[in-house]
Amino acid sequence: MRRPLYIFLGFLLLVGGCVTLAQESPVLQQPITPEQELISLSEQWMAALERKDRATLERLMADGFYISPPGELEKVERGEWLKNAHEMDWDSLKYHNFKVDIYGDTAAVTSRLDFAVTTRWGIPISTSSPVTDIWVRRNGQWQVAARHFGMSSLETKLRVAAGLIAGLALCSLIWLFMRFRRRFTGERKST
Repeated sequence: MRRPLYIFLGFLLLVGGCVTLAQESPVLQQPITPEQELISLSEQWMAALERKDRATLERLMADGFYISPPGELEKVERGEWLKNAHEMDWDSLKYHNFKVDIYGDTAAVTSRLDFAVTTRWGIPISTSSPVTDIWVRRNGQWQVAARHFGMSSLETKLRVAAGLIAGLALCSLIWLFMRFRRRFTGERKST
């Protein structure tokens, strides 16, 4: 009778020890890939922008950093961008559809960025834009060196609105021309 009791107690100790060892053993984490690291750094960069965390922004941005708006030859340099980052209220920054291409110590991180910003004049703007960030690895650390914006959803809406207004203006001019023509030809016939 004692034998089954000892076997049962031994079994409980064995199971208890295994559970304890499983709880105490460190979980092996998968090594982070360079792609995952760059995505994480991109998200940290935009989170620092929302918080207006200048130290993190400066740590993540290379000295020669610039932003290139779509279709523009002029660039917004690092100092001006940092000034705008602190003067405007950034909100709801969210990336979609990351694509990371790494070429040695240089990487191109392409994505779509949704964001809302309140300008220094109090005008709220909400838009979505494709972005390509160029990251460079210096002294083992990645830093963003450039951001290239694509056509934003706001610009697309403005272009559609401008086209609609231009079309309406042209139709109005044609209508006025036709009306004056009828009036003018009607006056000639009556005289």
